[in-house]
Amino acid sequence: MHFRPYPLLTAFALPALGLLVWLGVWQAQRAGWKAAEIAAFAERIDAPASQVDSICASGLAEQQIMKTPASGGALIRVFGARASGKPGWKVFQASAMCGRPILVQKGFEELAIGGPGGVSPAPPPPWSDRYIVAPWPEKPLMASQNDPSANEWYWMDAPAIAGALDRPDLDTRFVVLPLEGMPDFLVRTPPETHIGYSVTWFGMAIAFLVIYGLFHMRAGRLRFGHMAQDKAGQ
Repeated sequence: MHFRPYPLLTAFALPALGLLVWLGVWQAQRAGWKAAEIAAFAERIDAPASQVDSICASGLAEQQIMKTPASGGALIRVFGARASGKPGWKVFQASAMCGRPILVQKGFEELAIGGPGGVSPAPPPPWSDRYIVAPWPEKPLMASQNDPSANEWYWMDAPAIAGALDRPDLDTRFVVLPLEGMPDFLVRTPPETHIGYSVTWFGMAIAFLVIYGLFHMRAGRLRFGHMAQDKAGQ
């Protein structure tokens, strides 16, 4: 084989090829991680609900299934969607948990298409006895501006919500949500989708390598077998 690579082209091609391979490996690893998380969450769903005291004793963490603590006081209405995809207002109240108040979702006001959403004058009745501890939601990329005067929150601004509730010690690491199925971050992109991404990145790496080789072959810088020997004997 005879190969004389273009220096500048090769200097660009090697990092690009490495990036494509790394992305393929990363997506394959993400598929394995997500499959393990789904299996672990399925075990939690089948297990009895943990009491708040036992959760606090073991340390408050994400995704633990529990019975909700008692709550009361002002309501916070945060725009979102149920697991079924229906949009509306998630109704939260602060509950004393593990020595600090934490937001617990106590209801859901489904958005009336073509009209304004309703405002609950009082806490809704209990609607679930199975809850999970979830990380405090991050601000969406295209979130609307919050309107605290109307109690309409489009993203969970931790300092502003703590001020609105007059709870400066509010635990803004977690929220407690009703168990409606697998968490969104697990079902939004299932393991099969990550495998598809991985195959795509590896396919792009192979195509990139083939194009790189064909470019050098057409320029006479890459020859194989007897082609290189014939050229040398001329």
